[in-house]
Amino acid sequence: MNHQGLNNLRKFIGPSILILAGSFMLRLSWFKWPDLLIDYGRELYVPWQITQGKVLYADINHLYGPLAHYMNAFLFQIFGTGLSTLAYFNIGLVVLLTFIIYHLFKSAFGDVVATTAGICFLVIFAFSQFTGIANYNFVCPYSHEITYGVFLFFLALLVFKKYLTEPKPAYAAAIGLILGLIFLTKVEIFLAAFGSFLCGLIFIFFRLKPHHPKKHLFYLIFFFFLPIIAFFAYFSLHMPVMDAFHSIIASYTNIFIGAEVNNIFYLRISGLDNPARNMMLMLGETFGYFILFIFAGLISYLFAHITNRILRYAGAGVIFALTFLILFFKFFSIHWMEIARAYPVLLALLLAYLVINLIRKREDKTFAARYLPFILLTVFSLLLLLKMILNVRLYHYGFALAMPASLVIAALLLYYIPLWISRLGNKTVAMSFTGLFIFFALLFYFNLTKHIYDLKTCPVAEGRDRFLTFDARSGNHGPIVNETLRYIDQSMAPNDTFIVIPDGVMLNYLSRRENPSRYFEFTPNFVEAMGEDKILNDISLKPPSFIILSEKDSSEHGARYFGKDYAHNIYSWIVRNYDKEILLGSEPLTGNGFGIIIAKKKNKSSLFKQEKHKP
Repeated sequence: MNHQGLNNLRKFIGPSILILAGSFMLRLSWFKWPDLLIDYGRELYVPWQITQGKVLYADINHLYGPLAHYMNAFLFQIFGTGLSTLAYFNIGLVVLLTFIIYHLFKSAFGDVVATTAGICFLVIFAFSQFTGIANYNFVCPYSHEITYGVFLFFLALLVFKKYLTEPKPAYAAAIGLILGLIFLTKVEIFLAAFGSFLCGLIFIFFRLKPHHPKKHLFYLIFFFFLPIIAFFAYFSLHMPVMDAFHSIIASYTNIFIGAEVNNIFYLRISGLDNPARNMMLMLGETFGYFILFIFAGLISYLFAHITNRILRYAGAGVIFALTFLILFFKFFSIHWMEIARAYPVLLALLLAYLVINLIRKREDKTFAARYLPFILLTVFSLLLLLKMILNVRLYHYGFALAMPASLVIAALLLYYIPLWISRLGNKTVAMSFTGLFIFFALLFYFNLTKHIYDLKTCPVAEGRDRFLTFDARSGNHGPIVNETLRYIDQSMAPNDTFIVIPDGVMLNYLSRRENPSRYFEFTPNFVEAMGEDKILNDISLKPPSFIILSEKDSSEHGARYFGKDYAHNIYSWIVRNYDKEILLGSEPLTGNGFGIIIAKKKNKSSLFKQEKHKP
């Protein structure tokens, strides 16, 4: 094979590896992505209700932007209502996002870094599960707002890369439109995207100086507001104008005020519940990375400067042995579940280097076209971590918030660290050493995901809504939910409605039964943020035919059990107005195991225990 043919073959190696990795992860996780009762039911129930004529904010309470739910409702209208509709669409987005990531990283760093970044996304974030609660993946996320927002940012970054080389008004318009769509997702995604693109656009307007900059700016602003105004006009047809306006901006005003900000759940997410301890853990993890970099430098120096082969390999063997002890026996503070804690420090240092380098080469348009998109990605990654700044991790919310940062760190380990080390030693050896660390991290998170997915063999629901949850080895949740769905189907009248408390709107969706209230979540932080009296008033105005109480320990939100540790008034109202019909499993809200109570709106007497719970 000639040299040209070999180069053409190499072009397909990276994409082929990504296709194989993605296919394997897809097969491993097939329809094991959603959680049985927590969060994801909302992602199905709300768009289904929109297709039934309800209006977000007016008829259904919602804390985030409207784009995702209306997009999902559109998909339901076109392809039919079903979990599989959203899953297949999101798999398509994962494919597109993987190759956007590959393209962006390849143009800056080459095939190896680009392929590694794509594998990191697929193995650790796209299809994974690292905790007992699912939903933290890109196929069935706890919030489509966050995954759609991240996807749109990378799409805008791709357009921005094109805009750097061809500064046309059409690209400015496309960037403005995508940013406007991101505004309608989640606050943290938009603020991070806005901050990063603001930096990029300032550089373009003041350094690259496109022709007719005012025209570019007009297109950018006009198309930014276009989707926002469109949703505002739509909501204005269904509610007072001021209510429509507040619906669009509610999530942005609530981020700085209200009970949610000071809730123990969000403090733990950010690490601000114990800042001193979490700061020390972050610095400890950072120290571990620097030890890794020092060892990479030492081993590359040995291979570059020691001519005696025996001494060279003996020294390399010692360093690999020390690395093994550090990584597996925890002599230092690099622990696989905690490796992301150091991200804020590493990103800040890398960003400082990138900005200084950009300033030094500000007249070099080729350099800007190659590296400026990566600089914006680094800014975005750092801003996105602010929500979990002292407690960054790859699991839980980290599946989205730490994903961009992980790709940047992969470039740091495989490109920049070897580049800096190459002044003293062998670049390829340093790259192999840091690549080994990435390999071990991927292996750890893959094995954890596989272990959890191997436990999910119990089918729930049927047809297009069928998915798999934990089997008997991990509890009886699946069988009890299936039994509950059978009871609903066989014992409730066609027009009967119900509310699941404290969480479980998935039952409403799977049974295709309406919740007559605009509220469907009753966790401590939500009840505190919305106001218990307001929620109770809404429920009592249109009381459901049934109330379903489901087991859920809400300790992570600051109070353990509904009716005992919070929401006493709502629970008392339920006791006064509903009779227990059936108990499935263990008594819920007691900690004795998973169970569900179905209670019917009563006529004369209550079978509930008339217990008084003090506030």
